[in-house]
Amino acid sequence: MITALTLLVAVTVDPRPALLEQQLQNRTRDALVVTQRELQDHPAESRRMGLDYLRGHLLHLLGESALANEAFGAALANTPDLGFYSRYRMAQEQVEMNHPEMAAGLVAWVVGNDPSSPLAPDAVRLFARTLAQGGDCRLLGGIVPEKLATAPRRSLLLAQADCSLRANHRELARNVLLKILKESGQDEAGRGAAERLAGLISESERGRLPMLLATAFQLQRDFERSLRLMQQALGAGDALPERETREARFIQAHAQLSQQRYGPAAMLFGSLAQRAGSLRERARALYQQGRSYELQGEWKLAVASFQLAYQADPASEWAAPSLLASIRLVWRANDEASGATLFYLLLGRPEWRESALRAGLFMAASDVVRGRGDRAGPWLDRLLPATADDRLELAWWRGRLAELKKEPRGAVAAYLEAVRGDPYHPLSRMALARLATEPLAPSAREEGLRLAGSRRTQDLYGAWLLLGRRDATGQAARIRLLQFLSADRTIGPWVRLAEVPIGSWPLWKKPLSRPEDKLLALGMWHEGAPAVRDQFPVTQPSLGLTGSLFLARGGEHARSIQQAETLLQRTPGQVPLAIQPRVLHVVLYPNPYRELLLAQSRLRGVDPDLLAALIREESSFDPNALSPRAARGLAQFTVPAARRLAAQIDLRVEPDDLYRPEISAALGAAGLSMLQRDLDGLDYMAVTAYQAGLPETLLWRSYCFSPGRFDEYFTKMGDPQVRTFLRRVLTSREHYEELY
Repeated sequence: MITALTLLVAVTVDPRPALLEQQLQNRTRDALVVTQRELQDHPAESRRMGLDYLRGHLLHLLGESALANEAFGAALANTPDLGFYSRYRMAQEQVEMNHPEMAAGLVAWVVGNDPSSPLAPDAVRLFARTLAQGGDCRLLGGIVPEKLATAPRRSLLLAQADCSLRANHRELARNVLLKILKESGQDEAGRGAAERLAGLISESERGRLPMLLATAFQLQRDFERSLRLMQQALGAGDALPERETREARFIQAHAQLSQQRYGPAAMLFGSLAQRAGSLRERARALYQQGRSYELQGEWKLAVASFQLAYQADPASEWAAPSLLASIRLVWRANDEASGATLFYLLLGRPEWRESALRAGLFMAASDVVRGRGDRAGPWLDRLLPATADDRLELAWWRGRLAELKKEPRGAVAAYLEAVRGDPYHPLSRMALARLATEPLAPSAREEGLRLAGSRRTQDLYGAWLLLGRRDATGQAARIRLLQFLSADRTIGPWVRLAEVPIGSWPLWKKPLSRPEDKLLALGMWHEGAPAVRDQFPVTQPSLGLTGSLFLARGGEHARSIQQAETLLQRTPGQVPLAIQPRVLHVVLYPNPYRELLLAQSRLRGVDPDLLAALIREESSFDPNALSPRAARGLAQFTVPAARRLAAQIDLRVEPDDLYRPEISAALGAAGLSMLQRDLDGLDYMAVTAYQAGLPETLLWRSYCFSPGRFDEYFTKMGDPQVRTFLRRVLTSREHYEELY
């Protein structure tokens, strides 16, 4: 009787949780033994679960391609709902065994029969690779590109063009490449199409085709080729209609600006302003002329262009940026009356609220750093912050102003408001440093002790921030805060975040119908990633956290970060990140390439935490990342920029090399190191230059009355996206310093 009961339990126990544990512990052979035993002892249930597929995966990890191919073939026969994935994995094994022609046939079936599958982008990439290695191009005839999503469809069209070129059907290839470029020249397919098409046209060709190529190379940040092709497109001047000629000239002027040829760019933008076909077009050209003059150092000419841009079309999207740019320059040149007049123009329209905020902060920061406390307050009082970051920055300058006026209580209150917003923000870190030293330390401690006696969670949080982690009263305030929050039925689960053990996952308690769900249950975190959102919902905080953890352990770092950030966004406002469990910080700020980054940091003399933070914000540690600006890999380099930098460090790179972590990390560390050297070792300026370029960074530094101060520089940065990027990188570095 006992034996029968034991057998019954053995039959009904789900083997997948234990198999997943073994895989996470890198016990691949043990997992393979268990998998094979389950297939032998319980064939029907094991095949339903997809254990043939798991067997193939484990054999692949052990380097047994032939046996893996056989196992995936068994999965194809025995688990039909995994058929697409099984064929794809069989194709991968055929590539490993040097049979690209067989692989091409398998993966063509996958692409042609399930174009909407999450697997389609991977399958198209493999298909293109196998065709290039000798697969039969006739297989393309069984696929309808229009059924695919945008990125895989464009990759497939590029493979089609390559097949036509290999067959010497140049006109057909040209037509396909043109189709790709007319849609977009910005992504990897656009780069490939531009490279191939450039080799098919003659130097005598004029008009739209070289203009299309010039536009594509500009999008790929290859400005030299863009300029050459644009000159070819324009020819003697009558190769294009007037409207298209103006647009070609505008692209040409932008390329000149990006190449730091400011004088020629300004002249060309000025000519375009005179020939503009509309008021909006004139305003756009004048604004860019102003930018050219500003970067050249001709500030009076820049102000004149910016003001003409505003006057050309006060209702256009160029009006507010033109006024803001003018305010910066006239205020820095001590023409404060003109700056104030322009500022009130900005305040006059609600839709210009963000530009008015930046202008007011610029003026107030200038006054504070020069000791003009009498004027800074009125500027700050007129500002309406739109975001949490705006409120934090405004609180910082109110704190600086209160210090200037010898008002320690006001300074403590303002700095505490900033720190409450985000204690990891670079301005908050500066605020904490000021609160911990004379003359503010006594007032900060007095306020911290007062708040520690409160029962309000916001006050207890403030007490902990003011008194510090090593202070007994501060720690007691934190403990009471956590107790209050944990007792709340709604908030408590967010405070008690913890990994859910594998055996307790809801995944095992319901039938799994979708292939991605089955693969997730087998530990296939790449193939199963689309199912994580449903199986590990962030509405159940600990389960959502667990999904993020296991994505990271499976190497899906970008998806893991995305899941963790979604979890953070749903966290109630009463639960700041600073008091949440360490495990959430770890999934938000992973360091999967730590040893590689440490080695490169030592070699180039850069802070490894800063390098990790930079890569997190650039790519979320996705080695295959491709940005809308054609930047590739972990450290996000465009091909021309990578080649220029690689030449300086005796490294040769091809476009696909940028997707190799070791190459991308080497370029990132070298680039950061060189920029720090050029910018007096100021790491925050090096990060800015990494994102925006050295000329813009130097321009923003020239706005400052105290060039070595971070706070003034941060507030006066001219590009909001770059300011956000810098804030995110420096915030991430604080997390990395704390965690690793």
